[in-house]
Formats: sequence, structure tokens, C-alpha cells
Amino acid sequence: MALDALRPDERVEPAWELPDHLERWSRSTGIAVEVWALPCEPLPVHIAELVHATILDVLDGLEPDGSVRCVGIALTIGAGGLRLTLSGDGLGLPSERLADRLRVRRARFAELGGGLSVNAVLGCGVTVSAVLPASG
Repeated sequence: MALDALRPDERVEPAWELPDHLERWSRSTGIAVEVWALPCEPLPVHIAELVHATILDVLDGLEPDGSVRCVGIALTIGAGGLRLTLSGDGLGLPSERLADRLRVRRARFAELGGGLSVNAVLGCGVTVSAVLPASG
């Protein structure tokens, strides 16, 4: 489904109070959060919900690791579509809980014509990347 396929009244602002949520999460976990980019334009509701759930799953999965000190988040929308990147330093191995949750999110991104990948480097951290095409 195209990102721009829904009427404007079926869209939500991309931040969905995300900066406030990230600030609260950072305070409660002691893990620093760097927001590298957030789009200005509204997202279709079903896309916003998927992106939000993916971010929350990754944060929830990184928190118990104990070695993560910083998480970076970038969400951009351009002519090619949507890109989401979440990177955490630390040991680099996603927990089984995170891996299970991301299997569900990966399937949903694939249903929408996109993809989700996890790149973990032992001792260096983990990066979760998701993409959705502008049309599909």
C-alpha cells in the first residue's frame, strides 16, 4: 500500500508523542536516546502504529541487555518511501524476546511491501532497519 494512499484525516502526526516517550524511557532506564531524524509530515495511521510498535519492541528488547548505554533513532520519509533505523551500542546480540517480536514486525513490513532487518555485531551493538516503499 502506498504511504500516500490514505486521506489526510486518516493520518497521524509522525511523532505520536514519541520524543516525550523516549525521554521518559531514557530517564527510567538510564540509557541515552539520540533522535537523529523525525519526519514533519503525518503518517497513515496503520504505518504510524507499526513504526511505533517496532520502536517500542526494540527499546523493550535492548533495555534488559545491561550493556546498552545509548540508542539512536532515525525515521525519514522521502520519494523512495519510509526508513526507520534504531541502533543500540552494547553486546550486539538481540535477546530472544526481541528476536521473537521482530519476527512479527518483519512479517507486517513484508505484507506492506517493505522489509525489516537486524544487524548485530558481537561487542559492538545492534541495528534494526525497516523500510517501506512509497508505493506498493
